[in-house]
Amino acid sequence: MEYTKDLILNVNMKEVNRKKEKGKTAWTSSIFKNIKQHKTAVIATIALSLFIAVDVALLTSFVSLLTKI
Repeated sequence: MEYTKDLILNVNMKEVNRKKEKGKTAWTSSIFKNIKQHKTAVIATIALSLFIAVDVALLTSFVSLLTKI
């Protein structure tokens, strides 16, 4: 019965299942896709956060050196 429906309506269930699966995307794949599209903004954000972390570390060590004097 299903086979005759497929022949009459010219529908292949494998293609329908593939189309249904294409709509599903994981949240990680969308993040990686955005990273690939906006490489310069991601690199700038990572560099800025690293510079801020190094700056905070240097300031705390400088303040600790001043308190020992």
